[in-house]
Amino acid sequence: MFITVTRIAAPPEALDRMASAFKQAAPDLKQFAGFLGFELWRDADSLQAVSRWQSREAMEGYAASGVFGAHHGGQSGAPSQGQSGGGGGGSVTYYEGEVVA
Repeated sequence: MFITVTRIAAPPEALDRMASAFKQAAPDLKQFAGFLGFELWRDADSLQAVSRWQSREAMEGYAASGVFGAHHGGQSGAPSQGQSGGGGGGSVTYYEGEVVA
């Protein structure tokens, strides 16, 4: 399994708006082969958008799509690990994972 975690640090009001936007856009991910799931994690200072894919190639298929561009304000392609997600305190981290229980 391939996991992408986008972490955004922002004031609470901005995080509320971003969470709403993620929730509205999330159903679009279901059209991509290899998509497994999407979660939002929140604490007082940040929002983490967690997407799970069967493989890196599956996530890259999404990242190369027009849907990705629409979801990310016109950006194309997935950011490099640690790169800001565009505006504010954002970062993207990738993980290989497996469910063990």
